Amino acid sequence: MAVRSQPWKPKCHVVAVWILSLLQLFSSVEPVEGFIFPLSSSPSPSPSSLPSSLLVNTQWKLRLDVGLQPGTWMPKRFPGWAESGARLGVDVLVEFTDVPLRQGVSGESLVGPKDSTFQLKVCINDGKESASTFVSERGQQKVIFVDGGWCLQRPTGNVKNAKGSLVKPEGLLRFWLDCPSGAKRNDVEIFPNTRIFFTTGCWDAPVDTQQQDEEYKDVLQQLQQIVDRTRETRQGGETSTGSEQSNNNLLEDLQTFQKMAKDSKKFEQLKERKETLERQLPPLGAAVASNGVQIAPTGSLVIKGSNIPDWLPGSEYLILGTFSTTTTM
Repeated sequence: MAVRSQPWKPKCHVVAVWILSLLQLFSSVEPVEGFIFPLSSSPSPSPSSLPSSLLVNTQWKLRLDVGLQPGTWMPKRFPGWAESGARLGVDVLVEFTDVPLRQGVSGESLVGPKDSTFQLKVCINDGKESASTFVSERGQQKVIFVDGGWCLQRPTGNVKNAKGSLVKPEGLLRFWLDCPSGAKRNDVEIFPNTRIFFTTGCWDAPVDTQQQDEEYKDVLQQLQQIVDRTRETRQGGETSTGSEQSNNNLLEDLQTFQKMAKDSKKFEQLKERKETLERQLPPLGAAVASNGVQIAPTGSLVIKGSNIPDWLPGSEYLILGTFSTTTTM
């Protein structure tokens, strides 16, 4: 009967650890849900005279959810702000145009270079007035939003979302709207004449996104095949009788180990590719326009925390809340 020598033990231990890791791989294989960028994640902009994006002329419904968020300094700047835990929700319909900012309108460095920033239009709701509404303790209230600007920047590397996960969307979409009327519900307030900044992810190359999605599914299938082969190998070894094991020689053991080691290397490559694709693909629940453009289901809202120009040291932004996006066309 062939006897395995001592040097085999650490190698088998490595394979065993790998087996445990790959059997646990499929506990969560879908892209991370939600998409909220912090202010510190700024990709390099790609200035252009005109936006070359399918996002142009699409309309989207934004649902603002204003209130306390982890890490916000709003209560420190404005004592009592949202301390009850109340939320203020209001909708606004917008359209991304290819019209440059009007002459005399300054850009916003947080959003992007002025020559790459275009007008964001507030649309009429259901053929009626453009004022949005919400219900407070004083009944139905009107909120006025004014046209703003938008810029789609192209990340050159991974950026972190609010959960600390690394992501790399096709585009980092930032824009602003002005709210001259303000809005208040209980102790949650959008102060009058506030400029609200929005940040979210955008995927405006549907063909590329579809190809990535197909590759992602293929990678998952290959990973599953490795998992299945590994399970069959383990089950076959566990059901072998003593007499059957005695007939196995060192060559057979070596062939089995080499096959598993090869699978291990392939598994790690596929796992790395899977994680890369998950960072690049739209998250679950992304809003999809009729032309295939996708916007992440959630994003962040911030306001300026001081009157210091944003290009000077000391400028700050305060987290106002989050927003969700749905398509209208």
